[in-house]
Amino acid sequence: MARRGAFAWLVLAMAWLSYGLHAQTAVTYDRLLNAAKEPQNWLTYGGDYFSQRHSPLTQITPANVKSLNLAWMYQSPIAGSWQATPLVVDGIMYLTQRQNDVVALDAVTGRAFWVYRHTNSPDLVVCCGSNNRGLAISGETLFMGTLDAQIVALNARSGRPIWKTAVASSKSGYSITVSPLVVKDKVIIGVGGGEYGIRGFIAAYDTL
Repeated sequence: MARRGAFAWLVLAMAWLSYGLHAQTAVTYDRLLNAAKEPQNWLTYGGDYFSQRHSPLTQITPANVKSLNLAWMYQSPIAGSWQATPLVVDGIMYLTQRQNDVVALDAVTGRAFWVYRHTNSPDLVVCCGSNNRGLAISGETLFMGTLDAQIVALNARSGRPIWKTAVASSKSGYSITVSPLVVKDKVIIGVGGGEYGIRGFIAAYDTL
């Protein structure tokens, strides 16, 4: 048992060492404003505030696209459709998987650094599947909306929760499947649930 414990700690230490080698820089509002100048990253759901989902990278061309090969694959333990757009920040890929899991991966190797699992309320009412479209980031904090209508803030380095706030009542049919949007020191979120007669709204929260 002692050997198994020592091996587990060694694997964890190696993962954290690899994570630290990426030298991730805090995502400031200035970086979000100028996201198009960082084509190696994908700092917000739509790529930048124009939300055109276009990358100016030119390594893939009509001439070489046929030669592309699989570099790595992340196998999720949860089956079902994926509708998330991952964020990429200085070599770390952050994505959401069903229902409200957040995963941090090495964008080069696919190694998982950490996984955060949100436990949804048993009272949630969701119309059209357990989907989540992704995250927002500000500084070193990730933000995710949940199916039970909460917004969760996570430490981007460790995956540990920082705070959690109820946006609306999931019992009444409210849910969140959209990706949040960070603007300056606010994180903005909208709700779903119109199929159940709720009145939609947009809310902004202090990122701190």
